[in-house]
Amino acid sequence: MVWMVACASDEVKKGAIKRQRLDNGDPIGLTRLEDDRVVAFHNQCPHAKGPLTAGKLHGEEIVCPWHFFRFNLATGKAEGTPASIMHLKTYRIDEKDGQILIEP
Repeated sequence: MVWMVACASDEVKKGAIKRQRLDNGDPIGLTRLEDDRVVAFHNQCPHAKGPLTAGKLHGEEIVCPWHFFRFNLATGKAEGTPASIMHLKTYRIDEKDGQILIEP
């Protein structure tokens, strides 16, 4: 298991999306949910590669700005589409010592 430092914990705010690029080049988004969990997700919609960090947050969901697909940030599952084959890549997170660590 390899962990990378994504950013400082205080850079990830509730209701806001932080755009980041990991050391391995992966474009990600991070946000803090209402229950204080930090989630990290790939910054490309699996439908048409739209920039999800330009989308809108609605609770635990993010809405793609291009075609309005919705994804649950905790599970990566597409919402509102039956048996969707689309799945948003999410990352394991650990928050400690004032840092957000991510497993790419």
